[in-house]
Formats: sequence, C-alpha cells, structure tokens
Amino acid sequence: MMKIKGITATVIFESSAVNRDDKLSESITSIKKLSRYDGTYSFMSRAFIRHHLFNTLVQLYDWPAAPLTTAKTVIQFSFPEANIISYQEMDLFGFMNTNPISVVRKAPLGITKAISLEPWQADMAFYANHDLVRRGQQQGLKVNPNPFQKEEHYTFYKVSFTLDLARLGEHDLYFDKMPEELGNWIDELEVIDRDSIPAELKIRKEFDQFTWHSINSPEQGYVGVQEARNLVRVRFQTSQIEKRKRIEQVINVLKNGLIIHSSTENYGMVPVFFLLGTLKIPVPVFNSAVTLKDGNIETSNIINALQNDYVVDAWYDSQMPLEDELASEIKLHKWAGVNTIIEKLM
Repeated sequence: MMKIKGITATVIFESSAVNRDDKLSESITSIKKLSRYDGTYSFMSRAFIRHHLFNTLVQLYDWPAAPLTTAKTVIQFSFPEANIISYQEMDLFGFMNTNPISVVRKAPLGITKAISLEPWQADMAFYANHDLVRRGQQQGLKVNPNPFQKEEHYTFYKVSFTLDLARLGEHDLYFDKMPEELGNWIDELEVIDRDSIPAELKIRKEFDQFTWHSINSPEQGYVGVQEARNLVRVRFQTSQIEKRKRIEQVINVLKNGLIIHSSTENYGMVPVFFLLGTLKIPVPVFNSAVTLKDGNIETSNIINALQNDYVVDAWYDSQMPLEDELASEIKLHKWAGVNTIIEKLM
C-alpha cells in the first residue's frame, strides 16, 4: 500500500480585513494589501493565521504553550525543554534556537496567506468616540470627539494548509559531539529497557543503534541517542498514538473554524467551502484551483486539480453554491468526518 505523505486543505471563509497594517497617518488605519494585474486584494498574514490556529488548539484541546527564553534581545523557544514531544506547538509550527544550542526545525505545517477572492474597492469608514464624549459631557467634562478613519474590506478569503506527514512527529539532530546542555537534559530522562522497546520503534532499521529514553510517558514519545566516532545523532519521536491525535485535532479545527478575534471584531475563520486531499507528497495542489465565479465555486478548476497525480483522495463540504456538480469525480467524496481521513493515513 502506498504511503500517504501529505495532507492539504484549502478553505474559503467570509470576514472583514481584521489583520491590519501600519497607520497611513495619525488617524487613518490601513489594511494589508497586495496588488495584481486586475486589482488590489486584502490579505491576512501567515503569522496572523498561525497565531489564531494555535490559540484555537489551546482553547479546544488544552495545548500547552512552550517555554521561552532570550538570546540577547531575540525571543526564542527554550530548547530542549521546549521540544516536539512535550509541546505540540513545536512539532507543528517548527522553531529556531541559537542559545545555548543551535537547532532549526522547519515547520511540517505550511500556511499560505489568507488572500481575498474579491478586489478591494478602496472602501474607507469614518468613526468617532461619540458615546464616550456624551458620557463625559454628562459628567461635566470638556471633551470633544476624536474622529478616525479605517480602510475596510468585507469579502471572502482563501487560505491553504499543507501538512508534511513524514516530518510531523520526528526531529533528527546531528552534532560533532553532544552539546553539554542537551546531554545533561537527556541524562535526566528515563531509559527504556531493551526488552521493553515499543514495537513502533523496532520497525525502524536503525532502532537498535539508539539508546532510547521516554519523555513524560512512552505513550507520548521517545528520545533516541546514537553515538559514532565523529557523529552524535539525537532523534525526537512522538508515539504513533500521539501523532494520530495531533493530526486529528488539526483537521478538526481547520474543518470547523478558527477563532479570529482582533480589535473587538470576531468573524472567525469558519469555512463556507472546505476541500481536503491526501497526497503522495505535501504540495498545496488546491490553492490555485479554488476560485469564485459569479458568487459560485468554480468547479472546473477543482476537477483539473484532482487530475494531479499527487492527489490520492479528496473530500469537500460547501455552504456556497457550486458552478457544477463535483460528486461524480472518482477521487472526490463528500465530507464524512475526521475519522475517515485518519483511517486512510494510519
């Protein structure tokens, strides 16, 4: 059976442009914008989407926030305490650490900008604090309104998420010699007895070349150390149970919506169209294919994208009208729940 190595999900949601940019002047707040040949489009940044995705996972599944430290004036995660096994955040979103150990982990989850599907028409709104002025005047204060302006854009946005399953739950580090801080930290972990090595570690060809340790519990994950003459290899690896749980939780949040609450505006990122595919390699094959035409989902582009050889299976759900039916496509199915996806992966 072919191993699925990636998942991609493309989402359309309706929102105002709440991820704002710098002020144009003292009293004018701008929105983030991109220019194309056919107009100007508003967008929400990848960092903004990442922040709200993590906060949603924290509130729904109690994901803990990884500890931080500083290197001079730079804020960074406190590795090795902050590692991919103890903190789902480190596993999913990646990190870079320079002090005391230089470590880089590329994020298994790739996120695009959320870009509007309709061009910005230079909308601008005027506001003022009339209620506070009224209340102040009633109390005898000498106050006047402080008017301000905001660029506004209420539209549909498209964003894609692509998860590299081959790298999720695994992090390999290589050193000329074991860093003292990392070695001391590993020495505090419980060594797994050779006779008690979990079966999921034994399926790896090199498992017997490592000394394995458990973090928190064997149900959560392991740290393996392999020492050769000129090389030290350290592997952080979550258990299959933990990896499955993380995939399920991420898909569930993407399908049902993210909390997006900014400057008291809370539209959320609730999908009005959702398309998810399992892949041979992690590439966002649906990102360019999901478009609108006269208020409908343009299905011809999606059908073309489904012909991509990387796509194994796909599922969709839509509250928006479709240009044409999609159900007849051999790779495409109506959404049938997260468990359907998980069964295809594990």
